[in-house]
Amino acid sequence: MKEIARRLGISTSTVSRAFSKPEMVRPELRERILAMAKELDYKPNPIARAMVKGQSDFVGLVVPDITNPFFPSIVRGAEDEARRAGLSLIMCNSDGRLAKEKQYLRSLRDLNVVGVIVASASRSDTYVTDLANNLPVVVMDRTLAGSRFVQVTADNCGGSRAVVDYLAELGHRRLMYLSGPAGISTAGDRLKGFTEQCRAHGMDFTVVRAGFKIDDGYAAMKEAEPLMDGATGVVCANDLCAFGAMSRLQERGVSVPEGVSVTGFDDIAFSRFLSPPLTTIRQPTYAMGRQAVKAIVHMRAFHTLPVPTMFATELVVRASTGPQRSAIGEIWKQAI
Repeated sequence: MKEIARRLGISTSTVSRAFSKPEMVRPELRERILAMAKELDYKPNPIARAMVKGQSDFVGLVVPDITNPFFPSIVRGAEDEARRAGLSLIMCNSDGRLAKEKQYLRSLRDLNVVGVIVASASRSDTYVTDLANNLPVVVMDRTLAGSRFVQVTADNCGGSRAVVDYLAELGHRRLMYLSGPAGISTAGDRLKGFTEQCRAHGMDFTVVRAGFKIDDGYAAMKEAEPLMDGATGVVCANDLCAFGAMSRLQERGVSVPEGVSVTGFDDIAFSRFLSPPLTTIRQPTYAMGRQAVKAIVHMRAFHTLPVPTMFATELVVRASTGPQRSAIGEIWKQAI
């Protein structure tokens, strides 16, 4: 910018106005500035310009774990919808740490983003609520207490109910549940749906606390082994957890589904390529990402909150589940 000003013999502030407030620069002078910028291959810094103008064309997206294949599809949907709206996406990975999430949210606020989409690391993040007082905020794949932001979720509770219904139809009467991490609404909703539907069917069940990563599923399955006590199905809080559980079962010589049926949740891309392919609950992740950006655009245009969105989930039946077999208890006992 300084070089453009030097070559044209004008001030740097005039060059800046030609890009940020073109109506304040004479058309003839602005044409000269643009021509010189093209000659020098100069492109305005959109972030710097946003900080000067007090507005930007960016939407912030904060996810807890970009290595989880569940989230890239959400990011893709959000990015595609942002481009349709003439916006760009800034993605941040919080590692599921509340302190890191807050740091990113502060940075996005300071960049004057159009709005923020956040899959929060907490059930009650007051900072998200405070942020929503001055900025369009969408809480994605989580539920938080508060009314100043929009929530875009899937029916996690209903998805877990569908899994239990299906296993009940196959004749299973006792299940093991490897849950998600404490304090995450998604995990809590899935656990709630599981326990309520087991009770509705009169089924016995045991819950072991796990997490949303492959190693979590492996460790939880190892912990659950002495507690199986005739359980014929292992229901996992997400697909990665199920991958870990199936790895441990294979290590112990328990076949799936002949020995134990296993289910997941999310239907990430790898689930259908597992051996055996995983029975799971499909979430419309791409559509969720698009809807989150649509909500930001709505709030920006109309300064009102659109209605919350809860997407339906779908049971996807694959080869990791099968009917209960009468000898199942003996198969498991022999394996452990």
